[in-house]
Amino acid sequence: MVRTRRIAAAALAAALLPVAGAVLTSSQASAQTSEEIQAEIDARHSDLEKVIEDYNAKREELEDANQLIADIEAQLPELEAASLAAQDRMAEIASTAYTGGDFAMVNSVLAGDPADFADRLMYLSNLTDAENAALQDSLEQIETLETRQAELAALQASADEILAEIETQQQEIEDEIDALEEEYDDAVQEEHQEEWGDYSGDSAVVAFAYDQLGDDYVYGADGPDEWDCSGLTQGAWGAAGVSLSHNTEMQWNETARISRDELQPGDLVFYNGLSHVAIYIGGGEIIHAPNSTTVVKIADLDVMGIDGYGRP
Repeated sequence: MVRTRRIAAAALAAALLPVAGAVLTSSQASAQTSEEIQAEIDARHSDLEKVIEDYNAKREELEDANQLIADIEAQLPELEAASLAAQDRMAEIASTAYTGGDFAMVNSVLAGDPADFADRLMYLSNLTDAENAALQDSLEQIETLETRQAELAALQASADEILAEIETQQQEIEDEIDALEEEYDDAVQEEHQEEWGDYSGDSAVVAFAYDQLGDDYVYGADGPDEWDCSGLTQGAWGAAGVSLSHNTEMQWNETARISRDELQPGDLVFYNGLSHVAIYIGGGEIIHAPNSTTVVKIADLDVMGIDGYGRP
């Protein structure tokens, strides 16, 4: 049984080792367009998904190892108690032998390596068969405990090493993606600088919105580098010290109705059945976070059907 568990543990550990070179390294993004950088980000996300799935698969496979670990841990208290009892029996036999004048011989046999005990046991020919059997059983109990403890340590170390290596791979890719996203933001800003221009007005709301140009749209996001439509308007007005809810309909209810002719930079424009909101920046233009296919950008005021206008 001990040998079977050893073989199973070794085979499991070997089967779970990550494939060498499974994680690719990112090519350096230099002088690339935002589209090229985005393609590289998408590729690295694909690599990341594979690593995460590999991690999930290893966790599933490690359930067998974890079960074996649990089984061994459950056995240890009983094995430890049996080992202590075995040591007591051995001391008792030694004491009995000492009474008969053979203590030195018994002690020399017991003091050696338990693995060689069978070879040395013959020297205790003066012990009874029952005493010999008790000694053999005691040493087997001690060896079983030591074997289980060694198996437990090996399994735990293997499991920790396997998962740690995959976690390292995952972190490396995530770091590369973070760096690429920074390069993407810089590329977008550079490519659209002439189109977007610089904001020179005095509206803190519009200034904040300009600073987010090129940021990714992410549903439910409210910054600092990812936004949905109401998260962006909430963040922009928050920069001006005004608290708005992160919801378009709620923002509609939290703002005063104004007419198109009354629009000033910073006012909110509501669209599409109150499912979208944007920030008016003047000159018939808005800044908004449109959808997950694009980024925070400047657009024409009439980019879609308007429901109305609001001023916090």
